Amino acid sequence: MAADGDTYIVSDLHLGSAYFRRENFVRFLDELPAKARLVLNGDTLDEPGDPLSADHEAVVRRLVDESHKRPVVWVHGNHDDSFILPDHGRIEFVRQWLVDDKLLVLHGDQLDRVMPNSRLFKLLFRILHRLRIRLGFPDIHVASYAKRFGLLYRVLNEHVARRAIDAARRQGYGAVTCGHTHAPMELERDGLRYLNTGAWTEEPNHFVSVTEGGRVELRVFPNGTS
Repeated sequence: MAADGDTYIVSDLHLGSAYFRRENFVRFLDELPAKARLVLNGDTLDEPGDPLSADHEAVVRRLVDESHKRPVVWVHGNHDDSFILPDHGRIEFVRQWLVDDKLLVLHGDQLDRVMPNSRLFKLLFRILHRLRIRLGFPDIHVASYAKRFGLLYRVLNEHVARRAIDAARRQGYGAVTCGHTHAPMELERDGLRYLNTGAWTEEPNHFVSVTEGGRVELRVFPNGTS
């Protein structure tokens, strides 16, 4: 997956969620170049106060171990806001991250003015989602269900993308990457790029790579066989 010294950015692992694609993410870690930086761009944990299964706890320990081998940055999101592992090795916890002079990295929840003002709608939506599952419909992540309401989901995606580009412009960066919306996408406006890495609770799984030469790419990590 390229060379040592590069940066790889993922978001929305949601460790602790039944939908986390654990096998695929472990493969992703296995294939990282030896000295590449890893940036976890928000919502690494689903519910920080809840106990993790043994498999998911092993991934957390793997991230701590990785921090002794490579730079590991944990950007806070709305699910893991201000959370810090008691034994976190050398993981650096931040609210946003800057990759050289190329890329602004932030989760995107701080840009979202749609969902925080729609709490009743979110509650009713989650109730409807759970009811569907109990009635025998396929068990899918709530974000996958939300994507079926195309117009509403596009409003959220456009809102976060626009505000992210504005943030990059204010801070003097030519590109910005977010998570939060669980919607992988890439667009360019007025010479500024926006890249969203989607989530590791739904497939396909995406990441952003930044090479030492300054090339910024949104890429798909192929699904494994397990």
